[in-house]
Amino acid sequence: MIEVKSWNQLIGLRLHPFLFDVLTTGLTQVAAVTANLILVGAVSREMGVAALGEYLLVKRTSSWLLSGSQLGLGIALPRQIAHTIQDVETRANQYFLAAFTVVVVFVVCTGLAAVLNAQRVARWCLGSEGRGLVYAMVLLLLGTAMQAMVFGYFRGLERVRRANLVGFGGWVVVPLLALGVTHKSHSAPLLIGATGLGLTVAAMLWAIPKIAGVQGFGRHFLSDTRQLLAYGVARVPGDIAIGGLLALGPLLVSHYVNIAQNSYLLLGITCLTLGGMAFAPVGIVLLARVSRLLGAGRHTDVSEYVGHLRSAVLQLSLVVVVQGLIFTRPIVLWWLGPSCTAGVPVIRMVMLAIPAYMYFVAMRSVVDAASQVAYNARNLLVTLAVLVALSATVVRFVPPERIVMGVAVATAVALCVLAFATHRTLSGLGLADRSPEFGPLWLAGLLGVTSLAAQWAFRFQISKPAFLVVLLVNLGLAFLLLRKSQPEWLRFVLRVAFTRA
Repeated sequence: MIEVKSWNQLIGLRLHPFLFDVLTTGLTQVAAVTANLILVGAVSREMGVAALGEYLLVKRTSSWLLSGSQLGLGIALPRQIAHTIQDVETRANQYFLAAFTVVVVFVVCTGLAAVLNAQRVARWCLGSEGRGLVYAMVLLLLGTAMQAMVFGYFRGLERVRRANLVGFGGWVVVPLLALGVTHKSHSAPLLIGATGLGLTVAAMLWAIPKIAGVQGFGRHFLSDTRQLLAYGVARVPGDIAIGGLLALGPLLVSHYVNIAQNSYLLLGITCLTLGGMAFAPVGIVLLARVSRLLGAGRHTDVSEYVGHLRSAVLQLSLVVVVQGLIFTRPIVLWWLGPSCTAGVPVIRMVMLAIPAYMYFVAMRSVVDAASQVAYNARNLLVTLAVLVALSATVVRFVPPERIVMGVAVATAVALCVLAFATHRTLSGLGLADRSPEFGPLWLAGLLGVTSLAAQWAFRFQISKPAFLVVLLVNLGLAFLLLRKSQPEWLRFVLRVAFTRA
């Protein structure tokens, strides 16, 4: 590693492969976030708040169902490939065949059962009588599950560029094409169904060459399937629980309020997940990388990486949440239109949990890689139980007009419990020995004061040009302050990020 004492020393260096993987994955995530913002904004403005609620509820429910229908293979496949030492390419294709086949068969069977009982499923899961929503959800579930297996295959091989290409196609290109084809129909089910169909076709185009290259279908299929499921199934309860944390509230609320009011809670959860994407690239890359480091006995290096990552998560997440809380109203107005501004208090309440959710997202892969025991599943099930208890209390004692806000509070509290449980697990694994830095937290406060002063100057009716100016000023201020203070996690990143060209 190279000691970087000044920023000028970066000249003549090239980016470390790990940081290059993180940055390229981050750019893919940024593109996915942008596409999601465009989709949600277009649905809100062109189809109305009710259609927006249907769209978000179906996507959130399908994400929950996906977490269970993958049978934990979304994590098991890349991990098993990453642990392979000999004849990696051949074994990776064999593992992929087993995982892809199992997931497709399972999703098709469960999807067929849902289609045959579409009206009942719509009433139970979506608080609606619309069968079309169920048909669309099944298509989306199938396409997303198939794409997840292809994505996991490239993750396990640490072919990050290919994985990012798969992600870009599935998260950006296909949804935007589906919007372009269906936007005149003003139908949320048609948009969702077209997205699912596009994902299915794209995943098959990636999968067929890998499957065709497998020699001797039955030679390793059963043993590979057992091996993958032995690791993956233990994590299914945790996967279902994380989906439930983000879907249970809206599903519960759909039985007590109309879809327009429920859309406010769904928008808050959407903002929460978008914030979590900031550290998703790190988690995507870390699963295979930490598995290899621990397999090589480099526990000290992993502990150092995790310690600095925790400090970075703490500081950056607070900056995000402070800025988000201050500018929630104008952003919602510009993004979704005036019909959604009534939901600003609910959105802000859910956004308070962004630091906790970011911490879990960043550390989840570390915990999975560090132990065969499904600690994440345990933590998530405990957290889901907390959410169920709090939500039941809200439904029992809170007036109907306050249920949406009450469930938003319950969701935020539950996610804080999850962050605490994740920290306890890291401590138990000996990966939380390095204390996070609390000194640089003044950065979030200082940038918050700048933004709040700008809002006050415009009487909390800030214009788009003024907002862009404030954003640029804050970015410049953050750059100068970080350059001056150089927190330990930033110095670590600069030290390991670059190698001599």
